[in-house]
Amino acid sequence: MRLGVISVRLVDASAVILVLGLLGCVVLGVVFRALGNPLVWSDELAQYLLVWCGFTGMMIAARKGSHIRINMFIDMLPRRARLLAEIAIQLSIVAFAVALLWYVPSVIQRNLDIEFVSLPISAALLYIPVPIAAFALIVQAIVDIGRAVGGRLPHAIEPGSQAL
Repeated sequence: MRLGVISVRLVDASAVILVLGLLGCVVLGVVFRALGNPLVWSDELAQYLLVWCGFTGMMIAARKGSHIRINMFIDMLPRRARLLAEIAIQLSIVAFAVALLWYVPSVIQRNLDIEFVSLPISAALLYIPVPIAAFALIVQAIVDIGRAVGGRLPHAIEPGSQAL
C-alpha cells in the first residue's frame, strides 16, 4: 500500500474515532447529569476532543479542497495571473504551517507539567495535533502547487450549478 493511502486512511480513521469518542463523552455527561450524579471530567474531555476533531477536520478539508474559497476576483484574472495567485495562496498556507511548527513545540513544552482541571493528564496533549496538522498542511499545499503548475487550477462553481 502506498504511504499516501495509508496516511489518508489513518487520518480518516482518527476522525471517526475522535467523533465517536466525543459523542460518547457527551452522551455519558448528559446521562450522568440527568441521573443527578454528573461526571466532573466529561465536559472538559469533550472540549479537548472537539479541538482534536477540529484539527483532524482541517487536515481532511485541506486534502479534499473543501475549505471555503471565494474565487470571484481570482477567476477574473488571466490564466497566468490565476496560477501566480494560487501559488501565492498555497505559499501563505505553508508560511502559516511553518509558523505553527516553529511555535507549537515551545507551547507543548510549557504545558507538560500542567494538568487538565478535572483529569490527571498533561495539558500538553491538547497541542499534539497542531504540528501533525501543520505538517499535513505543508504537504497538501505542495501537492496543490504541483496540481496548479500542472494545469489543474481550482475553479469557482459555475453560475446555475448546485454547490454542496
